[in-house]
Amino acid sequence: MSFRPWRLLWLYLLIAPTLALADEAPVALDAKERTRVVEAVIAQVRARHYSAEKAALAERMLRSRLKRGDYDAITEPRELAHVLTEHLVKDGQDAHFVVIYSPRPVPRNLPLPWEPAPPEAEKFRAEREELRRRMALREAYGIGRVERLDGNVGYLRLTSFPEPKYAGEAAAAAMRLLSATDALIIDLRGNGGGDNELVALYLGWLLPERTHVLDTLWKGRPKEQLHTPASPVAGRYGDKEVYILTDGDTFSAAETLAYDLQARKRARVVGETTHGGANPGVALPVDDHFVVGVPMGQTVHALTKTNWEGVGVKPDLPVPAADALRTAHVAALTALAKRADDPAQAEEISEALGALGSATKP
Repeated sequence: MSFRPWRLLWLYLLIAPTLALADEAPVALDAKERTRVVEAVIAQVRARHYSAEKAALAERMLRSRLKRGDYDAITEPRELAHVLTEHLVKDGQDAHFVVIYSPRPVPRNLPLPWEPAPPEAEKFRAEREELRRRMALREAYGIGRVERLDGNVGYLRLTSFPEPKYAGEAAAAAMRLLSATDALIIDLRGNGGGDNELVALYLGWLLPERTHVLDTLWKGRPKEQLHTPASPVAGRYGDKEVYILTDGDTFSAAETLAYDLQARKRARVVGETTHGGANPGVALPVDDHFVVGVPMGQTVHALTKTNWEGVGVKPDLPVPAADALRTAHVAALTALAKRADDPAQAEEISEALGALGSATKP
């Protein structure tokens, strides 16, 4: 599976314009520089984390590691970023923590995403925006495969969730193509997430009415609500059965889709427990070359009043990820066989089950 979680997306966006710099050896870090970077990371976590309690925990653990000498042997900036990421995720108890080293200088005055930017930061933002557009195009707007499987079961492989302004039309086209299928499998294995606004477009197709999906409780700004559209561009899929395929690399926005449909009993999740990252992060400059991603918002699902942080989305049909597609296809066909009243449809379903080596429920 191709796994591009939030932190790897940020890494790509930061280094892509300056790949020529990648072969240049960064300046080696001495003890003073290591301490300065760690202290600057701590300062951003303390200032921006949505939870003062979790921020304090992360700070205590990082200071303890610094005092114990856990970073003393690290002289390469990328290695320090990698190790700090591992420690923040573990000690800070949030999968959206990340530290990145960028060969390209990063504006120190980079504001929060919703704030106006000075000219130099605006230029940086514009370059990143163009990279996001190109990445969405290169990845076919997050749509890996659209197919009608045997037995008239739809299959939609989603590899990521780009912003709707890039991917909305492609998503609508995929949904329209699959609207006439009798059941649907959405494959989120290896999907590292993206933009929840695109997730809401897919949910609008699958849910019967406009729905309040979740709230994001930000530190220092008003709560944001995520709703499905009142009039989905691809119409509605109806009450036909839906199956979601997951694995341990299903992350962030991809988990939003799986979690919401499972919580509303609209879909069955098949495969493995997801990665467990629910709370959105914001990238914050540490210095000219280090950036830290800090969870600045807390996700609260509208129905369950909680989220999947640290626990993931647990499958209704737990099977190895490699077996998830077959398992879901057999489950869908078995359900369709029970209510097939057209002889031709019943024959197609029977043949499809036979080809899969199953004539009963998985």
